Amino acid sequence: MLSKFGKLFRRNPRKPYRLLQVEVSLACNLRCVMCPWVALRENDELMARETFSRIAENFHQAEWVDLSGGGEPLLHPRLPEMVRIAREAGCEVGFSTNGVLLGPSLAEEFVATRLDWIAFSVDGAIAETYERIRQGARFDQVMANVAALRDIKSAHGSKTPKLMMVYVMMRENYAELPAFIDLAHELGVEQVVAKNLDVIVKEGDNDRRLFSHTDAESGRVDARDVAAAIAAAIAAAIAAAIAEAERRARGHGIALRVYALRPQEQPICEHNPLRNLFFNWEGYVSPCITLSYADSRVFNGERHFVPCQRFGNINQASLAEIWDGVAYREFRAPYVERVRLARQATVDLLLGAAEAELPIPPAPEGCRTCYYLYGV
Repeated sequence: MLSKFGKLFRRNPRKPYRLLQVEVSLACNLRCVMCPWVALRENDELMARETFSRIAENFHQAEWVDLSGGGEPLLHPRLPEMVRIAREAGCEVGFSTNGVLLGPSLAEEFVATRLDWIAFSVDGAIAETYERIRQGARFDQVMANVAALRDIKSAHGSKTPKLMMVYVMMRENYAELPAFIDLAHELGVEQVVAKNLDVIVKEGDNDRRLFSHTDAESGRVDARDVAAAIAAAIAAAIAAAIAEAERRARGHGIALRVYALRPQEQPICEHNPLRNLFFNWEGYVSPCITLSYADSRVFNGERHFVPCQRFGNINQASLAEIWDGVAYREFRAPYVERVRLARQATVDLLLGAAEAELPIPPAPEGCRTCYYLYGV
């Protein structure tokens, strides 16, 4: 998740890793309608103390630590201690949460341990929409928890944690995005990230997405085609809602990031497997959470089966051994070349070369059907 907030934080290029994402919990107290990880939860999977300790030995090599994954971090009873360990190692640390369990005592602990950021996942501006999507949560309770954290920060004169909200844009909630910006302002939130439903695993979720692969969905159509005209009207309504949200965010002084609505391949995705990695709750190491779990996904309307990529387990080998292993280096090699060529193309354009199609090598197999590579 931290890649979505990275511009807010300092960078230390001397450290070899930008981000270590640590899934302290795969367990969750909600069953959100669009969650891709819900089918993976068989028990209350929480990271063991020994596994976290092995990972924490490497924190001094990382700029940031994100204690989020496929579950709810606040379910882990040692989460404040984990935050403290990462902070003492010199990392900026935070996590994403549904906020249900963030009572006043926990909020006090996170202010005291100097948590850098916290991102609340909230997908509606009103209770009816929110509770239909975030099943098992109460809107008023979560909003009260965010407000309480804001007030505790103020009482302690603390600038941290930075308060953020993440809004998964879908067919059922995009119209509320402008009102959501107003809500965030009332709660003292500093940044809103309006992201797409980008990991599509379950049946039906492809119909929820807003981003498009076609001219019809993007609004560039012949109005005589009725079906296309309807799609274009929806696209226009989505664009209007985003434009209004951006206007309100500027007025409130809220940093708003809205993800693109048209896939376009990037040289490397924002998860940046050249400098970031993901530890699942068992200690398996992958370039990102998607490659750790999602071996079946929908891309451009078709289901694809791709191998999960796990390059070792921190309980069985050091991070250096895993990172420098042959399989992991072979996975990263195409990205090294893709980034090099992209940089060279930029330099060539600055020197006056004619713009040309970038001849980049294909991404690793598991990434070719992942929307993160396409910037949405």
